[in-house]
Amino acid sequence: MTDNEKKFSRVLSVWKFALFSIASMGFYEFYWNYKGWKFFKEKDNLNVSPFWRTFLMPFFMSSLFDRFSDMLKKEGYHVNYPTLFLILFWMWINTTTIWKEPVWLLAHLSFLSFIPVLNSLNVYWHEKSPELSEKPLTAKEIIFLVAGILVFLIALGNSSNFN
Repeated sequence: MTDNEKKFSRVLSVWKFALFSIASMGFYEFYWNYKGWKFFKEKDNLNVSPFWRTFLMPFFMSSLFDRFSDMLKKEGYHVNYPTLFLILFWMWINTTTIWKEPVWLLAHLSFLSFIPVLNSLNVYWHEKSPELSEKPLTAKEIIFLVAGILVFLIALGNSSNFN
């Protein structure tokens, strides 16, 4: 069985999420949001557009986090992440991009808002399919990460030269 045919766990380690988020300057969070809405559209046969829910992410993040929470609670898992705080933190930290150097670099920490949700989901996915391994990084993902981290380091170096 090749990697293309092999089934992998839905577990997404926090370090991968953080690296992809930083390397993509936060756009990976939108991709994750899109995948979440696509999952619920298929699972619950929802009449929603994952694209528009992602495009308008600040307005729909709370309902996505709540859907994950409801799904986990229905399966008997204890979930206690503060959705409103996570959304407000994400919105606040993303506004730092309009601040002066070097404060705007804080925006790269926006992935922190997703960690409690991701951790809850990872416990669920791991227990649901413990026999499945986490999907390894592909060559394209590694190239993307290296390029993104280099851009981030260049931006960090340029911001350390602020006047």
